[in-house]
Amino acid sequence: MPATWPETLPQRFLIAGNQHQLADPRLMSATDTGPGKSRPRSSAVPDSFTGSMRMSGAQWAILTAFGRDDLARWSLPFTIPAPDGGDDWLVMLRQNALPSRVNIGGDRWTVTMSLLVLP
Repeated sequence: MPATWPETLPQRFLIAGNQHQLADPRLMSATDTGPGKSRPRSSAVPDSFTGSMRMSGAQWAILTAFGRDDLARWSLPFTIPAPDGGDDWLVMLRQNALPSRVNIGGDRWTVTMSLLVLP
């Protein structure tokens, strides 16, 4: 059973600036002449999602502890509320893309995460 996004952290991504990229399940091959050919590679390819949340310093500490302890240093998948309010997503952090934060004044931070939405 995967870990669950902590309830003490924001449950929604900010609307502005989110990016959801569909995965490309095709395997493309070059040909000697004419257009290349393609075929389905796999039906189990993850989409990409990058989004931001507003957090306090205390929530950032909860997030880093969640990644370190519950996700074995960010290596395990977890469930998080879907941005559209639908069913929770099963996600993992993208390779070389741990959460980052930018101070927006006082104890307020914009935290950005790049996720793989698992099928």
